[in-house]
Amino acid sequence: MAKFKKMFLMLLTVAFLAGMVGCGGGPDEEQLKQLADLKAEVEKLQSDVSKLESEKADLQKQIAKQDESIKNFQKLTDAVKNCK
Repeated sequence: MAKFKKMFLMLLTVAFLAGMVGCGGGPDEEQLKQLADLKAEVEKLQSDVSKLESEKADLQKQIAKQDESIKNFQKLTDAVKNCK
């Protein structure tokens, strides 16, 4: 996933710069600012993704613990039912 994002950013940068060079004038200050803004946004989004993936892992651990508790409770209820 991280490789995909890095490749995407690199391709976006290359495409952006190729468009500028193809025109012969090169990038102006506004275009460079837009590129810097895009890079900053990509970095922020990557950070958000990492944070959300961490939260997802924590939630999956909580779900696993709850599932284990449910299984244990089910075993206890089955044992109690079989005692009669």
